Amino acid sequence: MVDNNQFRIKQLAYKWLNGTCTPEEEAELQEWYEVNDGEPLPIPEELATDEQQLKERLLSQIKQEIQTSKIRRIPKWAKLGGIAAALAMLFILPLYLVKRTNRETPLSAVSTQQQVHPGIKAAVLTLADGTKIDLSNQRHILHQDAQMKITTTASGTVQYQFMAGKRADPNRTNTIETPIGTEYAIILADGSKVWLNAGSILTFPESFAADSREVKLSGEGYFEVSHEKNRPFYVRSNEQTIRVFGTHFNVRSYPDEHNKTTLIEGSVQVSQFGRSKMLKPGQAAFALAGNLMVQEANIDEAMAWKNGFFYFESTPIKDALAAIKRWYNVDIIYKGTNENRELTGKIKRNSTAQQLVETLNFLDIKCQLRNNKIEVEL
Repeated sequence: MVDNNQFRIKQLAYKWLNGTCTPEEEAELQEWYEVNDGEPLPIPEELATDEQQLKERLLSQIKQEIQTSKIRRIPKWAKLGGIAAALAMLFILPLYLVKRTNRETPLSAVSTQQQVHPGIKAAVLTLADGTKIDLSNQRHILHQDAQMKITTTASGTVQYQFMAGKRADPNRTNTIETPIGTEYAIILADGSKVWLNAGSILTFPESFAADSREVKLSGEGYFEVSHEKNRPFYVRSNEQTIRVFGTHFNVRSYPDEHNKTTLIEGSVQVSQFGRSKMLKPGQAAFALAGNLMVQEANIDEAMAWKNGFFYFESTPIKDALAAIKRWYNVDIIYKGTNENRELTGKIKRNSTAQQLVETLNFLDIKCQLRNNKIEVEL
């Protein structure tokens, strides 16, 4: 049984460290330290005693920072800076424990765990004639013919360029696929840019038609669409159609998951189930029980993957771990029946698999990395 009060304090401390605490949450965390005089921050039971003692000393330092700030009237930013520094040391400790433990682990076990890595920048581009191009290879010119040239930019983005006076047939479609454990970006023929998350497929014409632009998405993509008043842009994803009016937005449309379109800026019209909704910046449209719903969106959560993070806010545990599975290309093994668990936290996507597991344990998701699988206790 999880102690809800201890879990809440862990959540607040973790959010504080990542700079996502609201002023009210900062006040709640500080109040906890002031009320619980000398009480250490709750930590996982499996951590070593000597580490716990070190954590307690660090928390004592945090308390001193709070008390000193009251006496000296230090500005809030300085006070939080000192406390955050101590918290940073506190949360680095599990990584110290991992390194120490690894030195005591047989080499065979270490080599097994090292096979699990975070995702990389890679994709497969398939041309209209069936030619497949591996985009993990760092080549500048990927393809060239009499009509067009496909290149990669210095930042590793696919770009389509047409020869002077030449236009490709809009019926010739290409696809770019990011397998599990990869991500990539592409600049389409009209200058629109699309970032693809792991496990995604974007289907698009080499050159758009004269009266409209249309692409199909399976998976997750972030779009920056070039505005063209007389040539609307459409994204078709699963059962949802998005009409774009020149804008930035995120679409999540993985198989067996609910579609969700989050608007960052501009304007889009989302259609599903025979209904249409216009979104304003900061809103999201999603399917629920056969209805198309609109609500205020968590922009940080929608943008997190593109910015190099996992961001979970009361996310159902299986949804959160599905995103982790796609990025790390690792199997998730569930033990237990408490499928109502939720996860709140922010995790860097470039974390090693072992660092990821340590962070999940800190967030009270009991799990371990074993034989290229993450075993999770529900």
